[in-house]
Amino acid sequence: MDAKVLQQLKAGIQKARKQEVYFAYSPNKNPKEDDALIIHPRKKPKMLLIAVKKETQNPKSMCGAMTIKSKDMTIECVGKPPTLGLIKMMRKFLISQKLNFKIHVLDEEGNTIHSDNAEEEGAESPDHVLHTFSSETDEVSHTGSDEAFTDEELAASGENLEDTEEDVDTSAEDAAAAAAEDATQEENLRDKLASILAAVTHKVEKVLGKDDEYDAALQQQLSIIENAVTALDDKGTQAGVKAILELIAQQPSAPKVDQKEVAAAIKKLTIQRVAAESSISSLMSNLKKHQDARMRLIAEKGPSATLLGNTSILKGNLDLVLKDLKSWGTAPADKRPAFAKKLSVSIATLNSQMESDNLIDLLEKNPLGVSVSIKEPIAAALKDLEQTISV
Repeated sequence: MDAKVLQQLKAGIQKARKQEVYFAYSPNKNPKEDDALIIHPRKKPKMLLIAVKKETQNPKSMCGAMTIKSKDMTIECVGKPPTLGLIKMMRKFLISQKLNFKIHVLDEEGNTIHSDNAEEEGAESPDHVLHTFSSETDEVSHTGSDEAFTDEELAASGENLEDTEEDVDTSAEDAAAAAAEDATQEENLRDKLASILAAVTHKVEKVLGKDDEYDAALQQQLSIIENAVTALDDKGTQAGVKAILELIAQQPSAPKVDQKEVAAAIKKLTIQRVAAESSISSLMSNLKKHQDARMRLIAEKGPSATLLGNTSILKGNLDLVLKDLKSWGTAPADKRPAFAKKLSVSIATLNSQMESDNLIDLLEKNPLGVSVSIKEPIAAALKDLEQTISV
């Protein structure tokens, strides 16, 4: 775009930040030529419409009033409401001139017919920020028209649309306003890209730790985005975000715990449990055969030989270890440390209970001389299990 024309456009945008102005837009039929967008504080929209249509030789057009607040451009169109395609053309043209806005379009009655994503970025989730980075619209509720007014409609309107206003040299004023708009656009772009970088970083942190080579690729791509953001390179940031999202979508599946290890640990605990239960059964059998009635009464009222269940000698602690062991074995990689910690607590609880339980001590040191071994073999199996989950 011609430097003077671009300067006038930016000056008009600056005015729209302070007051309501009028505008007209028409896309150029020749893709190698710039579209026409004129903004003026006084001239009628229809008058501006005639000028842009003459410049582009294209009937496609829209016109009306414009106000700008921060990053939001609101245009209230006169005549037939524009199509989504025409709105997107204007948006694309503005972006090509490094003028980025969320565009909101109203009809003559003030009804919203189109709105770009308009949520406050500070309140958006990381996923939403990345989604809206490449998404252009939230709502479109009409079909619209490619031409606000036909030439015939303009001629039949009875309005004086002849531009008789004398040209005034406002180049100095326009230059200052254009510089102010450049500074505003740069600040808005910096905020936008910083928000994008924060969102991308959040997503990357969630998938790190599954594979060293994959992690390195993510970090390298994130570094590329960081450099683009530092340089305020909007297109470079977009390309980087697209690449890293594709990389995240290809993340390797979390390695699973070898179920053979889990099965082996369960088997080892089961073997020691069965052996201990067998020795307790042997003791109870000897008590039942004892000549002293008091011994037979101990056997009748004494503990169950089984070591499983809340009423057993181990008070359900072995059950809890087995349950937590299975949970650890099926847990996803990112949650496995938490499950390992929980299993370690269960193991410590069982060991502590076996060491301090007087009944277990009495069974192992029974006066009948029957060999009963509970603590040592089970503790040995638990020690091996601790080593397995610490790897």
